[in-house]
Amino acid sequence: MKKQDFVIGMLCGAVLFGGGGAVAAGITAVLSDNPFYINGEQVSLTAYNIADNNYVRLRDIGKALDIGVTYDPETNSVSVNSNERYTEEAQQPQTQPQEKVIDGNDAAREDFSQAANPAVFDETYTRGAYNAIRQTMVDRDTILAGNNEEGYNPNYSYAHFVDHEFTMNSPGKTETAMKSVAAYINSYYQYEFGYEPGIENYYEYPGYRICKVRIHTFFDPANRATDGFLTEIQNLSDREKVKRIINDVCDRIDYDAAEVSGINEIFTSAATVKGACGTYSNAFLYLCQRAGIPCVAIRDYDHAWNEIYADGKWEIVDACNYDTARSDTWLFSTNYPKQDENPSRTMFAKELLVPGSTK
Repeated sequence: MKKQDFVIGMLCGAVLFGGGGAVAAGITAVLSDNPFYINGEQVSLTAYNIADNNYVRLRDIGKALDIGVTYDPETNSVSVNSNERYTEEAQQPQTQPQEKVIDGNDAAREDFSQAANPAVFDETYTRGAYNAIRQTMVDRDTILAGNNEEGYNPNYSYAHFVDHEFTMNSPGKTETAMKSVAAYINSYYQYEFGYEPGIENYYEYPGYRICKVRIHTFFDPANRATDGFLTEIQNLSDREKVKRIINDVCDRIDYDAAEVSGINEIFTSAATVKGACGTYSNAFLYLCQRAGIPCVAIRDYDHAWNEIYADGKWEIVDACNYDTARSDTWLFSTNYPKQDENPSRTMFAKELLVPGSTK
């Protein structure tokens, strides 16, 4: 099926609303679990069932097919252009309320968790924590544009969660788990937990937390050194980008199990640097984040690797073994010999990056 034909066929059943469900004029919309396929490959699309019909957002179709979908507020019209690449919709700035009520409950702009795989949630990996982090991810560019030196945007209304097991003597299970999740995805973007300056009664709920995001200036040398490379690959498909990224990383590192090299050293050095598996994994994650490819870093007791999301599914990429063997066995692997030390953490991280992708 041609991409244009697919779009034409889907437009009749596409809508532009978001969220976990909607009710209007007595019509109820609930999440649908029907599968969707593009060229025989199952893709993750958030769909709503209304009167026994499935509806998906035009933007989600555009992202899945990598075609342009834009909205013109002046004419209240939507444009679909299969000759253009998909781009994310610009986020509208938010303003921080003059007084924020902290009452011990989780709070977010919407329940983002409704689009995620429900299997990732339990009493530690909570929906409230998911919503707080996911809202920050969705609004990332808006937040970053107004951040101060502390990585806090005073003009943004942060979602929050409350870890009820937190005490002044020990962190709660949820906050500890969320920090570990952040460690799986932190690189160019850094997700951190804290609370807003000036909140008066946060001490009444010591487990109250927001999720901040920042780009550390520490990486400025690596950022400048990789700008040209990222421009070169920006129009490639995600799979092509991954291939270029893994080869660039491997061309810069010589494997040495006893050595560790940092991001700045890897990408600014005129000669190759030495590093163990974690050096490869960290460098790969850094470039994937800059290139807009969903990526997580994974490890077990003696190894580190990554998973990337492309063409509607998560696949394993082991840059370290790829470098030593120069074999595509380690690129988009489907028969991987290693076991993730914490699968629940990894699934939660994946769902934060691509909701519904682990169903």
